[in-house]
Amino acid sequence: MADNTNNGGCDTNSCCGISLLGRSLSLSLTIPVLILATVGTVLLSAGWLAGGKLLVGDSEDLKNIVTEKTSFETSGEWADKFAEPGHQPPWNGIWYNLQPQRGTIAGVYTELFDPVHQVFAAEGSRRELALYTIGGLWTLLVYALFGGAISRIAVVQLGRGERVGLTDAVRYSLGKIRSYFMAPLFVIVATLLLALLVFVPGLMMKLDIGTAIVSLGWIIVLILATAMTVLLLVLTLGWPLMWGTISAEETGDVFEATSRSFSYTLQQPLKYAIYAIVAMMIGGVGWWLIELVTSTVVDMSLWSVSWGAGAERVSLIRDAIDNKPLVQDMSSPLNFGVTVIVFLSNLVLFLPFAFAFGFFFTAYGGIYLLLRKDADQTELDEVYMTTDEGQFELPQLTPPPAADDPAPAEEPAAESADDEPEPDDDQPDEGQSEG
Repeated sequence: MADNTNNGGCDTNSCCGISLLGRSLSLSLTIPVLILATVGTVLLSAGWLAGGKLLVGDSEDLKNIVTEKTSFETSGEWADKFAEPGHQPPWNGIWYNLQPQRGTIAGVYTELFDPVHQVFAAEGSRRELALYTIGGLWTLLVYALFGGAISRIAVVQLGRGERVGLTDAVRYSLGKIRSYFMAPLFVIVATLLLALLVFVPGLMMKLDIGTAIVSLGWIIVLILATAMTVLLLVLTLGWPLMWGTISAEETGDVFEATSRSFSYTLQQPLKYAIYAIVAMMIGGVGWWLIELVTSTVVDMSLWSVSWGAGAERVSLIRDAIDNKPLVQDMSSPLNFGVTVIVFLSNLVLFLPFAFAFGFFFTAYGGIYLLLRKDADQTELDEVYMTTDEGQFELPQLTPPPAADDPAPAEEPAAESADDEPEPDDDQPDEGQSEG
């Protein structure tokens, strides 16, 4: 049975909201969330690689796009900071995760809408736009399945204090995958339909007289452009709340996800920003800690074997882990051993990137619950539970009455017709007088 005392009476204006977002950190480090995040992050790269095989060809620009979308190496000035010897302070992890690049919490936020931005910008070639379209749809599908499962785990455990297994979470996201996938697309399609209304005036403007005619109704074009801007802006800011809506509400369809995400973003912008900033700070510290632990584990493993293997052999393995070109030829057994060691070491070093993916959907599940309480006064523990998820819960037990309580009086049983006393034959009949 869930312990809902704290969650049900949570005051989001106090430290309770920060505590709930803090618990999302530990939740994102659980085995089910890490498994879902790892598989989802790997599949993201696989989809972009597959799209690149179909469309890249000899284009160097498209190759660079695929490399950017599939690389898990720390890039930019932060690569130099984390490559320096010694341990970095926690605030470096916070600032690094504010960078919109792969492997960061902000990168998970922007990665979904970077293809949308590129398509609307329409500055690339047709193959580039096709690559961004395929990659964007694939990213949305991965977010729908694995992000939806992580979000389901988050809203149930943060809201109700109950655990959802890996299988139940995946089953739930599969059942709602159409809603997860179509909720952002619904707004994008609505924006495109508004753009089509401006398409006809645009054709007229090819003629001089057409430009003069369209100018008379240009205010209508500006109104439609304003509507499109508002739709895309609110969608860009509030799309993660769609995952929380679908994961927590009984209906949880496309329309409710769109309505709630737009409503909470517009009604509670300041609180939304505060929750997001607090979550980024907590997640940045968590990322820094995981990066510290994983890098230390790999360093300690190489340092400990260097006592027997020697510095030269360990340097060879370290260069292979850092993707540096190897200067010496390796025999087949050595090549096999180095390959296995590099694979397992990279698996450990991959955990910070998987954590960023898992923490993003976990934290935004908590943010949705907090914003819902602020806007609708809905308690945190009001999360929809399916029949399959609740079938293993223990029934409510009624405590026995105390010894001092009087036993309930038993009602006398009604006498049936069969229990009526039979008439006595010795008694005189009615109407027979006594002599």
